[in-house]
Amino acid sequence: MPELYSGNDRINRMSKKVRRLFLGFQPKHYNLYIDPNRDSLNLAGHITITGKKVGRPSQRLTFHQHGLKIVKAEIVKHDKKGEQTIAVSRINHHASFDEVRLHAETLLYGGEYSITLHFIGKVTEGMHGVYISRYEHNGQKKALITTQFESHHAREAFPCIDEPEAKATFDLTLVSPKGEAVLSNMPAKFQKEENGRVVTAFETTPKMSTYLLAFMYGDLQSAETTTKDGVTVRVWAVKTQTPESLQFPLEITKRGIEFFNNYYGVPYPLPKADMVAIPDFSSAAMENWGLITFREPYLLADPKTTSQSGREIIALVTIHELSHQWFGNLVTMRWWDDLWLNESFANVMEYLGSDALFPEWKLWNTFITQEGLAAIRRDSIAGVQSIKTEVRHPDEISTLFDPSIVYAKGGRLLNMLMQYVGDADFRKGLKAYFTRHAYGNTTGDDLWQALGEASGKDVASFMNPWLERSGLPVVTVDQQGKALTITQSHFLLDPQKADALRIWPLPLLASDAAIPGLLDKRELRVELASDQRVRINQGAVGHYVVRYVQPEHREAIAKQAESKQLGIAERLMLLSDSSMLSRARLQSFVETLALLNHYGQEDSEPVWDIMALIVADTRRFIDVAPKTEPAIKKLIRGLIETQYQRLGWEEKPDEPSQDTKLRATIIGLGTYAEHQAILPRALELFEAYKTDAKIVSSELRSIVFGAAVRHEAPGAFDYLLHLEETTDNVDLKQEILGALTTTKSAQRGDVLLARLKDPGKVRQHDVDRWLAYLLRNRYTRTNAWKWLRDEWPWLEKTFREDKSYDSFPRYAASAFSTRQLLEEYKAFFEPLKDQPALTRNILMGIEELENRVVWLEADLPRITSFFRQYN
Repeated sequence: MPELYSGNDRINRMSKKVRRLFLGFQPKHYNLYIDPNRDSLNLAGHITITGKKVGRPSQRLTFHQHGLKIVKAEIVKHDKKGEQTIAVSRINHHASFDEVRLHAETLLYGGEYSITLHFIGKVTEGMHGVYISRYEHNGQKKALITTQFESHHAREAFPCIDEPEAKATFDLTLVSPKGEAVLSNMPAKFQKEENGRVVTAFETTPKMSTYLLAFMYGDLQSAETTTKDGVTVRVWAVKTQTPESLQFPLEITKRGIEFFNNYYGVPYPLPKADMVAIPDFSSAAMENWGLITFREPYLLADPKTTSQSGREIIALVTIHELSHQWFGNLVTMRWWDDLWLNESFANVMEYLGSDALFPEWKLWNTFITQEGLAAIRRDSIAGVQSIKTEVRHPDEISTLFDPSIVYAKGGRLLNMLMQYVGDADFRKGLKAYFTRHAYGNTTGDDLWQALGEASGKDVASFMNPWLERSGLPVVTVDQQGKALTITQSHFLLDPQKADALRIWPLPLLASDAAIPGLLDKRELRVELASDQRVRINQGAVGHYVVRYVQPEHREAIAKQAESKQLGIAERLMLLSDSSMLSRARLQSFVETLALLNHYGQEDSEPVWDIMALIVADTRRFIDVAPKTEPAIKKLIRGLIETQYQRLGWEEKPDEPSQDTKLRATIIGLGTYAEHQAILPRALELFEAYKTDAKIVSSELRSIVFGAAVRHEAPGAFDYLLHLEETTDNVDLKQEILGALTTTKSAQRGDVLLARLKDPGKVRQHDVDRWLAYLLRNRYTRTNAWKWLRDEWPWLEKTFREDKSYDSFPRYAASAFSTRQLLEEYKAFFEPLKDQPALTRNILMGIEELENRVVWLEADLPRITSFFRQYN
């Protein structure tokens, strides 16, 4: 096999495949009593697990646990003779396997059992299991207790079979302080006081996986409404946030549930939906059934400070999690190798649902720029995982949550499938899938069967090659007069590692009806009726790169883009394809910059997203040739001028949201490029902001902050640092983070680095973002990279159990561009690649860096020559 598979092989060799405990015991019901004490951080409880022992007779029952101590156990056998108590002779905890083994004095045969376990454990300081989230309100220190069980952290809270297939119902009883909100997946059944505390019993849940159970308590505020079908909807937050910030997500949640009820044709399965913003939260959000949890900026929208971009992100994340209430919760993947059944579908549904709620936002264009570009760039690196990837060990699970593959690529492919089968048949198939498999577990084949029956198409043959094979193709179009040859081959940034035998079923989406709709072989030859230049991948739905061989063909399509004969999606993908071909050294990056010159009159915000990305690619050359920076800034100033003159600084009444966002892109580029009108105005506005915050629009605030920090506006750094430490506004905090980390002062970068280990100054979930931004900044990169290496023991201790742990090698790789940093990266991270949670991203990081260094070094002479015209 080509070298690109070595990463997966290495993971498989290093990771012993864990035993599936569901194959020995299949739970039906959990009766859980749990007391997570906020003061002592001790956790205690007892659980009765009712279920069926399967397989051969043995004297042992095995359950998952991590960090728990089972202090008492009882086994009861249920059969026709009644109940029989079986003595437990020994309880063994196996930390290396995350297991507790109950040894019985007699053989345990197949059948129904009830196992009661009394246990103690700890409330964690990390953001997993049952954990504490601390915050301050009106000068008073407060905290709430909450949970994060995905992917395999329920075992930290109670003994269980902690696998997706082990679905069961839950009766939860939770102990909490008096006078605080108490929440779980289901409504409360009753509450009572015991020993000065509150004991809450909740209604029985539907049959569901352990990772979807959730509960919490704390001093929370809420806003409430009801869907037209009677589902109670509430949005919750701590009282440091404004009550007004709950209204926008409340509206989205209500309308989102109503939309999916109609779209899927299957009603929302629970009586209520609680959405909770948590001060400390590792991911953007988590789809716990009926109790969805969020990081604060991804749920709360203060009408005074949240930008249009922020509202769009909140809508997308909220709809993403709501779609999971069907995809993932009602019907769940059997094992983690089919994680895409959850996340790929939620990715495409977040755009479909949000577009239905807010059609004026034109979010399908955002789908192409945010998801399509991320997927293509990640999928072009040798060693990238396939969407469907074998999981051998729980520590690997977090590596599957690759946002560019399981989310972005998977969503892109499912959108391609929607176009292939048609909307009506797609919806018909989904309804059959949910109805047939409700409260059960599935694999991809079950979904393909339902969609195939609805559409009459062989969906499995169309989709499985995309899911099971990593990477993407490049489609080469060679048109000479009426003679057309189309070929496909494996596209990689390092072409020498491509698989010469790999092909995909490609929807060609061609502009000429003589060209077949699907290419499922290596090469296609067509005699056209005319010599008019053909286009491939109309609408940019197909997941591939297009390469037009003939220079006059490329120029003809570039002129179509310039005159806007091409749609928005095609204009942006034309640039993206050129960029990818350049980075793979199939052409010089100079050709991409020349193509960019055709976009001088471009006024579409999504197209400017890829234009800005190409500008960022261009700035990589500054790391290897600092003298190119003035010429690059001059190129940017010329590129933005037309749109700056059109948009200016002031929002116009009833302007499209796309213009509001584009203005921020243009002005952001202008402040970096030191545009003679833009930069002085940004610095003026910063001074004015300090006395009147309303003078700067929410969409431009972060840009004004960043300009003030980068260009050393008097007192700007200290002013913003103080504001970040004292404000409770989540929008301001995130914007200031982005601004402070753009400083050109290494010493001020050190000030920010020194704060990272202080939870009173930097929340744990923000550490990776602060560090990533300081690594990207070439003025603070050296010291940030040293800090990461020096403080790795702390990072490992703090984040080892967290989903963000594997992000550190990925962020470092994305920030570096020189051969020296490549060697330093390898020297530091290669000794760590035996950790399953890090292996994939370390190997990918090395590959990504090697590709980038080779590209920059090879293309530098031509780039240097190109920029002489700007000197």
